[in-house]
Amino acid sequence: MRIGIVAYWFNRGQGVVARQLRSGLDSLGHETFVLARPTRKTNIRPSRIESTGVWDQADVTAGSDYLIPADEYRSWAEDNRLDAILFDQNYQFEEIRELRESGLRTYGRFVWEQFAVEHVEPALAAFDTIYSLTGCERERYAELGIASPRVRWGCHPDLFGAAGGDRDPEGPPASDGLVRLLFPGGFMSKRKPIAEVIAAFRQSEGPELRLVLKAQVERQQTRVKRLARGGRIGRRDRRIEIITDDLATDRYMALLAGADAIIAPSRWEGLGLHLYEATALGIPIVTNDNPPMNEIVIDGENGLLVPGIYDGDAHSGIPAFSPEVEGLAAAIERLRDPELRAQLGAGARRRRAELGWEQTLGDLRGLLGSLGVAGCR
Repeated sequence: MRIGIVAYWFNRGQGVVARQLRSGLDSLGHETFVLARPTRKTNIRPSRIESTGVWDQADVTAGSDYLIPADEYRSWAEDNRLDAILFDQNYQFEEIRELRESGLRTYGRFVWEQFAVEHVEPALAAFDTIYSLTGCERERYAELGIASPRVRWGCHPDLFGAAGGDRDPEGPPASDGLVRLLFPGGFMSKRKPIAEVIAAFRQSEGPELRLVLKAQVERQQTRVKRLARGGRIGRRDRRIEIITDDLATDRYMALLAGADAIIAPSRWEGLGLHLYEATALGIPIVTNDNPPMNEIVIDGENGLLVPGIYDGDAHSGIPAFSPEVEGLAAAIERLRDPELRAQLGAGARRRRAELGWEQTLGDLRGLLGSLGVAGCR
C-alpha cells in the first residue's frame, strides 16, 4: 500500500512516533509519504519542521500551516497516489472526512488526555479507524463507545546501542561515585510534577545524588531554581541542574544513557516515549503507579512505582495523579544502593525483550489489514 503520515516532524514525542512508525511501515513493505505538519507559531516559539540528521528523509512534504487547508491535503494525497493516511493528534475532522469520502482510508490516533466526549461524533465520521497505543487509551475509548484496536508500542531497533560515547548499554555507566538521575521534563507543562520531584529529591540525604531536569523550553528555569532553593530565600541545592538546550537526537540519547535511573512521574502521560527509551538502554525508571506508566514499569522489576495521589482532571476528563512526595523521596533514597540499581537494570533489559518492536509490527499489520487490501491503487 501507499500510505501517508500526517504528523509533526521534529525531535519531540509525536514526531518521533511518526518517524518510527514510518520505519515500521517501510519494513512491512509499504511505501510511505510524510506530510510534515508545522507546529503552532507562538510568541515564544516559531513554527517548526526538522530536515537535518535523522529527519532528512525522502518523500517528506512540508505543510504550509498547522491547520492544513483541505485542498493541500487533497493535492498531496493525489500526487502521491495514496491508499491510506495515518493522522496523529489531528482535530481537522471536516478536512479528514472529505479525504475519507474521496475513497481514502483514514486512521487516527489521539493522546487520551485531550480527546473528549465532544470529539467522538466528528472523529467517527472522519476516520475509518481510531487506534490506540496504550491499554488505558483503549479502555478510555471503549467508555466513549469507540472500538479502538491497539498497536502495542515497543522499543524501536534504533534505540539499541544508541548510548553514544563509550557507554555500553548492556551495563552500567562508568562510575565516579555519583548517582545520576534524569527527569525528562519536555516542555515542563502542568502534567510534569516539577515541584513534587524537586521536593522529594531535596528530602534525600545522599551527597552522591545528582538530578538533571531536561527541558525543551526556558520558561521554567526561574521556578526550578526557586524550588531548588526550597523557596525564594533558602540555600540552593547544588545537586540539581536544569538543561534547556534543544539537543539533537544523538546528544539527547547520550545524556539519557549517562543516567543511572530516570525519575519520570507524570500527572498523566500520552505514550511516554522516554519510558521506552530508558527501557531499551537498560535504565531503571521511577514513576507513579498509574497508567500508562505502570503498563511499562513493573515495580521491583525494571523500576520503582510510587503511589499516585488524585490531582484533578485533565482537559478530556481523565483523572490526573501527582506522585506522593514521601514515596518518591523513599524511592530516590533506595536508588543509592548499587545492587538495587544493577538488579533493576537487569530487569529493564528483560523488559525490553517483552516490549519488542516485532509485536508493534505485528499489530500494525493487523491494523492495516482490518479493512482488507482490495481497492489499493
